[in-house]
Parts: sequence; C-alpha cells; structure tokens
Amino acid sequence: MDSTKSKLIGVAVVVCGFAVGMAGLLNYFKYRSTSNRLVTERLVVTGRSVESSIQSSLALGLQFSDIATLPGILDREQATDSLIQGIDIFDTEGKLLYSTDRMRSSRPVPKAWMAAARKAGDDDWLVVDGEETAAGMAIQNNFDLTIGYLALRFSSDRVRDDVHAVGREIALASLVVFLVAAGFSSLALLAVMKRVGSAAGRVEGALRA
Repeated sequence: MDSTKSKLIGVAVVVCGFAVGMAGLLNYFKYRSTSNRLVTERLVVTGRSVESSIQSSLALGLQFSDIATLPGILDREQATDSLIQGIDIFDTEGKLLYSTDRMRSSRPVPKAWMAAARKAGDDDWLVVDGEETAAGMAIQNNFDLTIGYLALRFSSDRVRDDVHAVGREIALASLVVFLVAAGFSSLALLAVMKRVGSAAGRVEGALRA
C-alpha cells in the first residue's frame, strides 16, 4: 500500500510539474513576442512624427534630400525616448540621407535593413542584428509614394535583459505554484487513499466475519 501511495504521489507531482512548466513557458514566449511588438509600435510612433515633418517640408516644395531642418528634428525626437540610440533616414536605393550619428554618414545602410524594408512594403519592420538592431517604417510623400525609409536604432541587449528579468519572475512564480499544487495534490491523494484503505479494511473485515 505504501509503495502504491509513493507511486501515485510521484505521478501527481510529475503531472503538476509538467502543467505548470508548460504554462510558464507559454507565458514567457507570449510575453517575449508581445514585448517585441510593443517596442516596434513604441518606436514607430516617433517615426510617424518625423514622417509628418518630412511631408510638411515636401508640401513646401523642398526636396527629400535637402530638408535643412530635419537633422535638428531627428535630434529632438531621439531625446524624447531613452530607448532610441539613433535615427537614420535613407532613400529607396539604400543611400543614407540623414542620421543623428554623424559617423554613420560614410557607412552603407545595412543590407538587413534594406531587405526588411522592401519586404515589409508599407508596413513597419523590425531587424534584430546586434548593433544594427532597428525598428523601421516607410516614408511616403503626399501622393502615398514611398520615397525612403526611416530606421530607429535601439539596444537589443536592453530589451533582452528586460525580457529575461520578466522570465525570471515567471519562473519564480511557476515554482511557487508548482510547490503549492504538488503539495495540495499530494495531501488530497493521501486523503483519498486513506479513505479507500479504510473502506477496503471494512470490506475485508466484513468478509472475514
């Protein structure tokens, strides 16, 4: 009887561990996916503000590559969000036109950015590639024609650290839930086994009588 109890309790603990573990993993991956989406949406809000400024300048007859006020606008927009490490604007051929980082003016636009931008079309895009991690969007003129792209660079390490911190919290919460569930199921199982044992004892006694 004791051996049966141990086996049943072991099974109950394993089932609780599997259920809680799977729930924890699903919550973690769901949070990670949601975090990436929210980061992209958060940065694109800044990008939309820049696009509006560009469209206003184009409406005044200025050329896309000759908007003198745009560098200052980019610097101000970057300062509004601590997550943004830099803002780059490039044309549809991949030529860098504006950047908050003057050192990048001589560097080519990352191929991953161009590929993601062209693949996304009019939609927002995200590239996670070390120092070249960026969220981006297409820049359109007043006729809804794409004239270039805007990339907002940010630290993937910072986002990853935030996700890992939440992952640790989920793991700790899952451990607590597992311990409570395993303890409760074990006690409930022992109570049921005790009642079954008592009933079996009474049946055995009745048969002997």
